[in-house]
Amino acid sequence: MGTLAREGKQLKLKYVGEPIRRTEDLRLVSGKGVFIDDLPKPPNLHYAFIVRSPYAHARIKSIDVSEALKLNGVKDVITWERIKDLVDPFPHAIHSNVKYYPLATSKVRYVGEPVAVIVARDRFTAEDASSLIRIEYEQLPPVVDPMKALDRKAPLIHEELGSNIAWRRTFKFNDPEGAFSNAYRTFKTKVKINRFTTPPMEPYGIVASYDPSSEVLTEWCNFIGPFTFYHIVAKALRLTEDRFRVIVTKDNGGSFGTKTALFHYMALIGVTSMVTKVPIKWVETRTEHLTGSTRAAGRIAEFEVAVSREGRMTALRAKLIDDIGAYPRSPEPGHLLRQLGNFVGPYRIEHVEIDATYVLTNTVPTSPIRGFGGQHLYLPLEKLVNKASLGLNFDPIDFRIMNFINPNEFPYTTPTGGIYDSGDYAKVLKKLLELIDYKRLRQEIEEEQRKGKYIGLGIAVGVDPSVSNMGYLDVVSPPEERRKPSFLPKSGGQHTATVKVEPSGKVIVSIDSTPHGQAHETVIAQIVASVLGVKMEDVRVEAGVDTFRTAWSISTGTYSSRFASVGVSAVYSAAMEVREKILRIASVLLNVEPTELTIEDGKIYVVKEPSRSISLRRIAGLVHWNPNSLNVEGDVSLYSTKTFHIQTLTPPTLDDKTNSSGTYGFLADAALVEVDIETGKVRVLKYFSVHDAGTVINPKVVEQQTIGATNQGVEQVLYQELVYNEEGQPLTANFGDYFVMSAKESVEVVTENLPTPSPFTLLGSKGIGESNTETAPAAVVLAIEDALKRFGIEIEEVPVTPERLWKLIKEKAKLW
Repeated sequence: MGTLAREGKQLKLKYVGEPIRRTEDLRLVSGKGVFIDDLPKPPNLHYAFIVRSPYAHARIKSIDVSEALKLNGVKDVITWERIKDLVDPFPHAIHSNVKYYPLATSKVRYVGEPVAVIVARDRFTAEDASSLIRIEYEQLPPVVDPMKALDRKAPLIHEELGSNIAWRRTFKFNDPEGAFSNAYRTFKTKVKINRFTTPPMEPYGIVASYDPSSEVLTEWCNFIGPFTFYHIVAKALRLTEDRFRVIVTKDNGGSFGTKTALFHYMALIGVTSMVTKVPIKWVETRTEHLTGSTRAAGRIAEFEVAVSREGRMTALRAKLIDDIGAYPRSPEPGHLLRQLGNFVGPYRIEHVEIDATYVLTNTVPTSPIRGFGGQHLYLPLEKLVNKASLGLNFDPIDFRIMNFINPNEFPYTTPTGGIYDSGDYAKVLKKLLELIDYKRLRQEIEEEQRKGKYIGLGIAVGVDPSVSNMGYLDVVSPPEERRKPSFLPKSGGQHTATVKVEPSGKVIVSIDSTPHGQAHETVIAQIVASVLGVKMEDVRVEAGVDTFRTAWSISTGTYSSRFASVGVSAVYSAAMEVREKILRIASVLLNVEPTELTIEDGKIYVVKEPSRSISLRRIAGLVHWNPNSLNVEGDVSLYSTKTFHIQTLTPPTLDDKTNSSGTYGFLADAALVEVDIETGKVRVLKYFSVHDAGTVINPKVVEQQTIGATNQGVEQVLYQELVYNEEGQPLTANFGDYFVMSAKESVEVVTENLPTPSPFTLLGSKGIGESNTETAPAAVVLAIEDALKRFGIEIEEVPVTPERLWKLIKEKAKLW
């Protein structure tokens, strides 16, 4: 049972902190969910098939659709010529001359880029018609390697840029030059992170319907937000909010961040409906998703740390080259800026320099993937910390603890501007050591290694940011641009919720987000039932967004682990206001002060005289059926809509300090692995993780999120890479080539929670949805290096596939 201090009292939250089973699962597993393919079909529904480029780089010389239009059942074929006077380019976060449209214009720049849309009475006819379209291409040399793309002689992907660099900035915080010049020792590490994605169970889906009479375009889709992208679509289609309605389905079959990139298709299918004047449905295939929709950025990272004689890390220097594909799609350069506030991780490093270059290649554009930049940060950072500790003859655990931010320093402001809310990092790491019985385990590993086995232990830590600050993208612009009066600063990450009591006493909660695995219905019911003193089954949760009906804002959506922080704070705030209204009404009916009352088991009663009570149902009935009988001054409604916003989410300062997140959790991971040196195969034997995610509302949900995030982090570092050949052709177009772990390969995870409540959220909770995806790659890589330490092997490229590792062992160990 949770409690919360409020106005000098302890409000008991009966269900908060309890491991209650997810109430939505029965509906979902029995086929009663409402996903994009479950929506009723509007009259005269047509289907779309997207014709995509077979080349990574080519000029479009001509498109002949005449034969396709003759096929029975084909309604229309939409090409760039048909929409060029109806759409504007998508706005970029990066200020660039690059024009990015829903369809390819004069050139195609990656395999899978949309070139035309066929509209037919059914999907099969539309797909058949694609073979009748004649497109003449003039092939151009592609560039898929970011380092080759930087060469001045490389083919230009966008001639108007004059190079393949989309964006470059150097950030300096405090005095990194001085710190490095005065350092006792410096250490470097380099890591290449290849491009990857995290495919959801349910791919993209859209139903678009344009009404010429009202000039309103309505789209039903499984978009997750943030709704900044709604405005990007509206701007591209030249629509205002009153003419563009987006309805997000009640259920969403996974996202892991990938469905932020749906905005590109929302514009494409939307303008197609506007041109054809018929409702259109498009559901993505798995091959389309893997070859043409989205991916994480690739990164080549060089990290360097300066260390004092005492072993204190004083400065961090990073050189980043990020491959963002063929277009600088928003929210890039988010792979860097999303993690800017926590770039130093949990360490008290005072001086930072970041040199970031964002490179264009003839591959699929990027978008946020679960952990958004966290994998790219913590893999080189934790490798560097390990390397520095061993180079100074420190135990890596002691070295980390010595450099941790201390508990009495919170809230702590990092040199890059992050405002860490709470934490006890050393306590969490020590709990992990206790959980794995560290000394005994190390002895067992050494014994196994002496027997000729290649077993290793890797320990990695990380600060887990949640509730992204929309304003982090402001630092794309240099300070001189942000000083101009015309510049509009951005900030924030709010959520809105409505709680209302029906005449029967049942409760309905409406939220501005759509769950895709976060157990919204269960968690909200736990909070609201606790506050209003009702049973959980008496609370109904209505999720999803309808921009014509839902109270939404720019930061609305289900992303960046925001639900557990700002989402539940909005729900709690609305529920508390309804509670106060109930108590005020009951106080009149029972002739006592509201402070003398409490609510429990559906009754409001006098604390000192429990026999004097009135049921919530009775009060609800009076409010709805006979409000004048209450003799209560002021508002007698039993509903409340509240918006919650973390006050520290402000625009970046003019010296680029950026609080890129609202709350900052912490986690410590340990991976135990075994390497088969004859095949290069890595097997994760055990995995442990201890978290500080603030107040835990439901331990089972936290455990499920941890297990899922860990397994995604493991598969990313061991298996997953979107591979292209030199012609830019994707070689990982299905699950036969792009590996996703099944239950057979999944890793068992032992987890514990050691929370420090956040002072910035109403329940003290922080996010946890991304967590281990950020740290698991580092833990596994460090474990592999530990297993192979007799050969002096350092992993500098991920994923660590069997072939890649076998070649490394062959080169370094010279066993064959």
